[in-house]
Amino acid sequence: MNQDTHTYPKISIITPSYNQGAFIERTIKSVLEQNYSNLEYIIVDGGSTDNTVEIIKKYQDKIHYWISERDKGTYEANNKALEKVTGDFWCVVNSDDLLAEGALEKIAAHIQRNPESKWFAGGIDYIDENDAVTGHFIPEKPEAVNGFTFIDGCWISHPAVFLSSDLINTIGKFEKYHLMDLNYWLRMELQGYSPFIVHTSLAALRLHKDSKSADRIKLHAEFLKVLHTFIVQNKLNRFNAILRTYNFHVRNYMRVVFYETLVTGNKKSAWSQFIDLTVKFPSSIVTRWYWGGVKRLMLGVSSTDLLRKDFFEKENNSNWNNLDE
Repeated sequence: MNQDTHTYPKISIITPSYNQGAFIERTIKSVLEQNYSNLEYIIVDGGSTDNTVEIIKKYQDKIHYWISERDKGTYEANNKALEKVTGDFWCVVNSDDLLAEGALEKIAAHIQRNPESKWFAGGIDYIDENDAVTGHFIPEKPEAVNGFTFIDGCWISHPAVFLSSDLINTIGKFEKYHLMDLNYWLRMELQGYSPFIVHTSLAALRLHKDSKSADRIKLHAEFLKVLHTFIVQNKLNRFNAILRTYNFHVRNYMRVVFYETLVTGNKKSAWSQFIDLTVKFPSSIVTRWYWGGVKRLMLGVSSTDLLRKDFFEKENNSNWNNLDE
């Protein structure tokens, strides 16, 4: 690859980490092996107690800045890194995710061809603990709800998102959420920005038992928290379409919590949740899943019920608790 650092944009890659010794070396190598001449690599570790720091030290001569100290969670680690960014564009690649081969050269070409764009979003591969690809996703912009495409869910993946460093000043830093990326995308849409879609995979998102992406109920609760706060703060609850979308996700969350309670055998709580759901969303009575819930409440959840596969997974050990410390 013949690159000229004067013409290729400087790209800053940020990796927040905490106790990801099993994966972080693969993340680091995926960044450094881009062989991109105008790269800045920043790692902010939250005081890992495993072998993460030892792995980082192996590559410290190629890392432009790194630190390991206790923090309040990924949002604070990312914000520390943003203070060190000197690149034209930046991207957050978590310590269990990967950059795709040639990703930086590809995104640099798009940046050069589209100088007016400040927000690029590419496709991702889903990978397991052993880096085996389990799926692919190329984002397509959904229909907006009163101007917001992210009100109905996050349809891009942050390891494949590259943002102009100008946005650090105009949009600001990350807010105190686990789903800080969704909040950031909503704030960008509020300011009139829209992502330029790159129709190729730029990164790999790892799904494993200890990743936040694998913890469905906590993710859904956090999604509702981000949505509700954003809607209220920006007085968007005056728009019926936005309220309908929000309530749709509230109902889905209540349904998932009800299912989990059913599977764990707490029938009394399940009945209470089911009645609450029926009162708040009476239209649910015409849906198939509603009557499936009635059947399970009356007859129980059989040993072959597919719900058991969904909810009897191993305990998730991802770090959800730092935000309140």
